[in-house]
Amino acid sequence: MRFQGIVPACVTPFIDDKASPEAMQANIRHWLEKGVHGFLIFGSTGEYVYLEDEERRQILQAARAAIPSDRFLLVGCGAESTRQTLRQLAWAAEDGADAALVVTPVYYTRGDTEAQRRHYLTLAEQSPLPILLYTVPAFTAYDLPIPLIQELAGHPNIVGIKDSSGDLKRVVMEIHTQEHEEDFTLFAGSPNLAYPALIMGAAGSITAFANIIPEMMVSLWHAVQERDLMRAAALQRAITELHSKLAPLGFIPAIKTILNYRGWQGGQPRLPLAPLDEEAGQRAIAAWREAMGICEWWE
Repeated sequence: MRFQGIVPACVTPFIDDKASPEAMQANIRHWLEKGVHGFLIFGSTGEYVYLEDEERRQILQAARAAIPSDRFLLVGCGAESTRQTLRQLAWAAEDGADAALVVTPVYYTRGDTEAQRRHYLTLAEQSPLPILLYTVPAFTAYDLPIPLIQELAGHPNIVGIKDSSGDLKRVVMEIHTQEHEEDFTLFAGSPNLAYPALIMGAAGSITAFANIIPEMMVSLWHAVQERDLMRAAALQRAITELHSKLAPLGFIPAIKTILNYRGWQGGQPRLPLAPLDEEAGQRAIAAWREAMGICEWWE
């Protein structure tokens, strides 16, 4: 299966502080209707660090049951220890994931290139699933070094990377790596870099924004494939403007507020995160409505 296209980094809907498999399946149906190409569960937007093991398996099994065979399922399996990561990789394989996203471990190993190399090569040798690297310095305060990414890309069981650094220079170098490693694919994690990354040859975009504007992200994807660059650029400007308005509010609470407004299943964030207050919620919804208006105009 080829991993490419627009992929929501799915929220985990908490209903009465319980992860809801039914709500996850309802959201998947909505996202499928909007044309997304695959799904990532238990990424940063999925509040994976707040999930209990039993919840993870229930949500994963529910997601797999709702996703048709022609769309792929990525599962976040990162943990601080290699041992725990391998356990999560085994569960994901048992429950039908197509590949796993593995975030950099940083508690003791931030900046330790040799430890990162040991971690990922051990996983690659023992994982029953193909692995995508995941670098997200906004949360880890660490970026995988480009030379290490290039080295790891040569392993047959390491099939790509989600880069959420927001650094276009890094993305360019990773696209270069993709071009030299046939089975290695780059997904841009920042919605602000979706257009430039795609136009330069990235495999796709895995982003929180595909939760709330999947039709807009898919439209951008098609515009790039069709080389309708004026349309693609206009959509990217609207996406970036939406990003600038939601960032000060807190992305996960804002995304869940907008999902609930759409009549989808955002649920609530899990403590210590908190829902937006009424004023902030109205600002988030107004920003989303403005962005959607631009999308509709270009359609």
